[in-house]
Amino acid sequence: MKKPFFRRHGQPRVAGVAILLATAVAVGSCAPSNPKFTFTYAEKRGVLESNGLRFVIIPDKTTELVEVDVRYDVGSRNDPKGMAGLAHLVEHMMFQTRPDGADSPPLFQSIATLSSGFNAYTNWDTTHYMTQGRKELVSALLKIEALRLYWGCKTTSVEEFEREREVVRNEIRQRGGSPEGLIMPLTLAAIYPEGHPYRESIGGNDAQLTNITMPAVCEFMEKYYTPSNATIVIAGNVDVDETVGFIRKYFEKIPARKPAPPIAVPVVAASPGKVTHKLDTERNLVAFAWPLPNGTTAEGEDVMFGINSAFFGVARKAQEYDFASGVYPMFLGGKLAPMFAIVVELKSAGRLGEATEFARKAAASAYRGFDEGSWQQIQDMKARAKAGVVQNLEELGSRTNTVAEIIQFNKQINFGSTEEYLFDEFKRIERFDGGRVASAIKKYLDPDKMKVVVFEATKEGLKGDKRSELKFTTKSHDKRVVTDYDPAEAKRPIKVATELKLLAGAERFTLKNGMRVVLLPVEAMPVVSASLTFDVGDAHAAPLLADSAARFLRLPMDAEAIYAAGIDIGCESDGDHTVCRSGGINIYLDVIINGLERIVKAGEYNQESIDRALKSRRDSFTRASTQEETEMQRQLFTALYGAEHPYTVNGVVMPKNLSGIDKTSLMKFKERHYTAANATLIVTGRFEPKQAKRIISKAFKRWGTGGKDAPIAPTMRTRTAPEFVGVIGKESPQLTVNIAYPAPAGVDGLGAARAVLARMINNRLGDIRTRLGSTYGVYGYKATAIGPTAYFMGGTVDAARGGESLAAMRDAVDSLRRGENFDVEFVRARRELINGLLSESTVSSVLLGRLGFVSRFNLGVGYYNTYLQQVAAMSPAQVKALIVSDLKREHEVIVLLADKATLEAAFKGAGITDMKFVEPSYE
Repeated sequence: MKKPFFRRHGQPRVAGVAILLATAVAVGSCAPSNPKFTFTYAEKRGVLESNGLRFVIIPDKTTELVEVDVRYDVGSRNDPKGMAGLAHLVEHMMFQTRPDGADSPPLFQSIATLSSGFNAYTNWDTTHYMTQGRKELVSALLKIEALRLYWGCKTTSVEEFEREREVVRNEIRQRGGSPEGLIMPLTLAAIYPEGHPYRESIGGNDAQLTNITMPAVCEFMEKYYTPSNATIVIAGNVDVDETVGFIRKYFEKIPARKPAPPIAVPVVAASPGKVTHKLDTERNLVAFAWPLPNGTTAEGEDVMFGINSAFFGVARKAQEYDFASGVYPMFLGGKLAPMFAIVVELKSAGRLGEATEFARKAAASAYRGFDEGSWQQIQDMKARAKAGVVQNLEELGSRTNTVAEIIQFNKQINFGSTEEYLFDEFKRIERFDGGRVASAIKKYLDPDKMKVVVFEATKEGLKGDKRSELKFTTKSHDKRVVTDYDPAEAKRPIKVATELKLLAGAERFTLKNGMRVVLLPVEAMPVVSASLTFDVGDAHAAPLLADSAARFLRLPMDAEAIYAAGIDIGCESDGDHTVCRSGGINIYLDVIINGLERIVKAGEYNQESIDRALKSRRDSFTRASTQEETEMQRQLFTALYGAEHPYTVNGVVMPKNLSGIDKTSLMKFKERHYTAANATLIVTGRFEPKQAKRIISKAFKRWGTGGKDAPIAPTMRTRTAPEFVGVIGKESPQLTVNIAYPAPAGVDGLGAARAVLARMINNRLGDIRTRLGSTYGVYGYKATAIGPTAYFMGGTVDAARGGESLAAMRDAVDSLRRGENFDVEFVRARRELINGLLSESTVSSVLLGRLGFVSRFNLGVGYYNTYLQQVAAMSPAQVKALIVSDLKREHEVIVLLADKATLEAAFKGAGITDMKFVEPSYE
């Protein structure tokens, strides 16, 4: 093959900034039988000489968005002894900075207002902040990151620290407060030696979190949040030179500080043997773990490349020999001393021997296919790996994260060199040698090096993370977050001159057999996403029938081309629809479209797979946890829609519904409902419309029209009084809260007003986290369905403060009824919605989702433009009218899940006395 063509540019110095620009066109597979794909990529790298801050700019003119990420070379491995969870808590605290003083809004509010999406994560090695927004916001987003880095904890009060620590305690309780939550930390303790930087869980536990003080947070920031310990990665539609100017403007004056020396992370030697823990769970589990080499070395890369074979081997045998309810692979620890583990959920404690035998066999045979595979098979594997890299890069956030990961860990490339970080990923894949990979897997997945960690289910076992005696109480000065929104803005519409152009370019037509088709080509990454949607869902059939018809549908065994291309195709259902999705590199456009046609017309059901899945589901109903979750959903749907409504009867699977599902019934359902008259095919991404039309015409021309399902009726349940239900479950550190108000069916002319109201509710509920600290997060949203819908509010809260939290959640709605701070909240919600709408993505799967929404609800071609203008012209009076009609007190539904004592205290604390209690009891 020809070598890829690279245009290299020199390394000029501009005002103290060392800059490298590399632009390239990458060529895909080297295998003669594999078609090639191309994409354009550019990097501009530089270092601020004043303080050592690194930056990378990845321009992409095909999108209107920009992603601004900051990667800090610090993670939980840097947590001091006895303070596990400090790095993660610091991540939270970095959103609390108030750069304009104690009475100004915290940075997270500015981020939420400006961005179309933001988040952050901490792992053992890394803390990574990510924010996405419209291209014109790049300066503002960079300024926010500079303010975070400059101020640290200097403008954060002790009270805010204590509240955010309580938020993190709730997060850890939510994930690790149950007996199951102990599996991860106990596994880590079994496989990493005492004192190893990866031995503790990333989030720590309650006892260690309460050891953390405000001075410890500030010291940690001072030591590790330094310019030279950070890398800014910006991707999207930016002017490179202008962006360099913004970086200099905001970051150059931040003083240089030498970070603390790196923490030594030794590779762990194998310590085979068995460790047993007793947990008060309903399941017996076992983890099989192997230490791996440093993931930044060539040997580490080799073993990572091939290690998933071990998982798939065990997964197949687990299903075949029926010893497990589930098999889950996981990598534990950080990059420098990782572990690979396979966690097996046993059908019973007596199946441990079978699980161990097959884990050993899978490990012993995991190398096969690498040293025994033909040259062509290895090349095909490499081609699929490269295609996977490109698909992964389609989203800006994934692009920035990938580059940041390479910068942090690939020490073979010097930051100031002329090598391209991203293209090294393709070179790395091409360098893989089957024999070398097989050798590495043999060496490290040696069955004799396997650590076995058994979790025995028993009522006498550990109950979960022990709660510290430290109690948090809100302070008298805790008030609503100060905002910088001008309430006068509520009195006038927002002028939105911009038109949403992407979706307007969609072409719609109908085939002769009645199938609707939507094509949306975009100039972006060489990726295509496609879906085939049928107007039939769970509510149209007997319980579990539509769900099973979708989930168990598999491609025929003769679909070699689809398998060879590495194209994933799968189907799923909801209350109203069934959707089959596919996607991949655009060179496989024909495979993607034909795959959707084949899975429906020639797709197969395997009776053994169906029987195993139903048996597993039947077994799950013997667990109290499954019964509790099911009953909570049934009570919520019954209160909203009525006990006999299709959404309730067919949408909640009960044990009695697990009979009658077999290959014959599923084939009949598929043939009756998966018809052209019931179908909409949508294709988005980078493709030629003429080519797509030819493929579609040839693939679907033999389909008959078939039947058309009627939509679910829009009739709402007649209601005269609120309903309050407590579902009695197992004692837990968290109380599950569901609050709902019924709403009209479908999408009508009030959709924009309802969206603003839902955003206002969600923002008010957010105050429960920022004021009370009694939850990791609660939410509010307006659901959309063909039939009757609802506003949903909920989440988990600290069980010990359940009454306080439930009262606050109800008051969030009441405060809107009372009109408290209404105009400010309205301005904020309207701005956020408009910002999200204007942030048009070119990611094929995102476009597929928007087009799918328009199609499922029979909305017009210009729906989103109309919707945007409606939101912009929205007035407070319109939303207030909806509060009166949609949020009637007599329509309130509350369903809680917790133990009886917690339920009683929560209802009492919220002033509710007319509740009923339900205890799940399934045969």
